[in-house]
Order: sequence, then C-alpha cells, then structure tokens
Amino acid sequence: MKLSLVLAATALLQAESFNVLIRGGLIVDGTGNPSWVGDLGIREGKIAAMGRLAGSTAQTVIEARGLVVSPGFIDIHNHSDYTLLTDGNAESMIRQGVTSMILGEGGSTAPVGGKQQDKEYRAEWQDFNGYFTTLLKGGISTNVGTYIGLSQVWTFVHGEQAGPPASDEIAQMQELVRDAMRQGALGVASSLSGPPGSWIDTNSLIAMRKAASEFGGIYSTHMRTEGQGVFESVAEAIKIGRESGVPVDIIHLKLADRTLWGQMPEVIASIGQARASGVEVTANVYPYRAGQNDLATIIPPWAHEGGSAALIRRLKDPSLRQRLETEIEHGIPGSSWYNHYTATGSWEGMLLVSLSNPAYQKYEWRRIMR
Repeated sequence: MKLSLVLAATALLQAESFNVLIRGGLIVDGTGNPSWVGDLGIREGKIAAMGRLAGSTAQTVIEARGLVVSPGFIDIHNHSDYTLLTDGNAESMIRQGVTSMILGEGGSTAPVGGKQQDKEYRAEWQDFNGYFTTLLKGGISTNVGTYIGLSQVWTFVHGEQAGPPASDEIAQMQELVRDAMRQGALGVASSLSGPPGSWIDTNSLIAMRKAASEFGGIYSTHMRTEGQGVFESVAEAIKIGRESGVPVDIIHLKLADRTLWGQMPEVIASIGQARASGVEVTANVYPYRAGQNDLATIIPPWAHEGGSAALIRRLKDPSLRQRLETEIEHGIPGSSWYNHYTATGSWEGMLLVSLSNPAYQKYEWRRIMR
C-alpha cells in the first residue's frame, strides 16, 4: 500500500507544469550533499520541485546536460557599494552567478558627515537607512548586505587624523555602530593597512567591536599588515575576537612580502591554535598572487593626515620629497605601517590598472619604472 502511494505521488510530481524547467543538470544544492544529475522546476520565481521530473511541462525549458545548476553565489567581500547606484543590474556579478554581495570594509556607505572631509553622496543620505532607500529607489538585481566600516566611523568622529580618541569620542563611535546595527549592518569591518584605518589603535577597535557584539555582529578585518609583521597582525585580530567575544573573519589572508613566502603553515597554525582555544576565527583567500590597492597606499601614513587636499600639498612640497622617497623605498623602522612598495620588491612589481584623470589614462596597464 505504501509503495503504491509513493508511485502515485511521483506520477503527480512528474505531471506538474512549471514556468521554467531546467533538465538534466548536475545539481549542487548548497547543503554540502554530493552533487547529482536531475531536473529543477521553477514556478512564480521559486523552486517548486527537484528530482526526476519526466513528463513535466514548462513555458521555458533549459537543457542543462553537462552544466552545473546551483544556488546563487555569495560574494562575501564586494566593493560595489557605489557602482550599484549607477548599474543596479550588476551584470558583471550576476553573469558569474553572484546573486548576493556583502559590502563595506574599512570604508562603508554610512555614516556620512561629522568630521569627514571627503564625503561621497552626502546630499543623498547620512545613514544606512538612507543608503538602502536610495538603492531600492534605483532598483538592484542582487541581494545586498553590508558591514559598517570602522574607518568610516573613525573619520566621522575623530577626523582625518591619527592619535588616540577621547573617551567621549569612543562613546560616540560606539553609538554610531549601534545605530548601524539597528539599521541592518552585519557587523563591523576594518581595513588597517593604510590611513585612516592604520590610525585606529587596538583598544578603539575592541570598543567599537563590543558595540556590534550587542547585536550579534561579526568582525571582518583586512589586517594591519600582510607583509613584515603579519604574525603580529593575525595576533591582533585574534585578540580582538577573544576580548570582544565575537567571530572574526580575516579578509584575503596572505603573505604579500616575498621574503616571507613559505611561512604560511606557521600563520595557519596560529589561527588553528586560536580556534582550539575557543576563539571563532576564520580566514579567506583569493587564488592568485597579485593584490590590488590604491597607489596612495605606498605613501606613509603621516602624509595622509588632514585628508586628500593635505596629502597633495605634501606631495608638492620639495622639502618633503627626500623623506617621502626614503620611507617609500625603505620603510619606517619600528613602524607597523604596511609598505606595499617594499612588499612588492620593486617599482616594476606595480601595474597601473585604473586612472580617473583622463590625462594619465594613457599609462593604464603599464608598469611603473624607476
């Protein structure tokens, strides 16, 4: 009797009609189960059935034999914060199968205002509620989540400068984090390898992190250095997780300094030891050797204080030229600054990819030569 009921149910399933029927694909369902060959029926924008759907009909039939059928990919570290405003279709993402994007690193789209000097879209919004409203008004094809960037919080309260924040500034930073979490932020994120992130001390990071932990938010970090000092940077990330009691995700873990190549097993071991002691820490990598960053990251942190206008003035100051050249090419002894130039090993190791000034775009896709 049970067998006949199962057969009857199967016959009903096979006779169903769908809007879209994907047939004969290798289905990877995202649960961790082994892949399997089968059919997938979609009705009214939702998956209605999976299995052997022989005899089923559909308005659109996609023959997927030899292809993989899977849920949309989640890009856990995406920088489309502002490009989504001009291209809500996000075809460069969805045509790769990416249907969900997690935004926000050291910088994020909110909060905007305060003591910040370089303000994007300030007339449009000041917080995440305003940003999300603007996104939805323009229309987007993907799911979007975001962290609140700790550099964003730092410059809002403390400005474009180094130096320890006062206790009332820490309290204001924590409240900005709480507001962002109430408005849907997933946690806090930092980018500590260059200003303004490199100005944020560990205790300030922990204080802001604790504010997010009240809402279950995680901590995602582009560490202070991926070159010399990488072990200390991993230890700092672990300390923040341990003292604030939150999960930590280390963004694109790597050894960027050629002199450290071969020591990744030791880095992984330090993370493994932290996990064994109860700290929930993970790391992600990208599968290629090159990295990408703004050319300004090779300029020492002190030259960035005061914002972009102050940086340009210093670059034009002949009296600072020798100091800048020396520190760029040789680093700053005793500093935790992650010098991208010394990590790369030469000017020839740097490739100019994108230049906004039309006068200089002729140099795109050329290497810097001394």
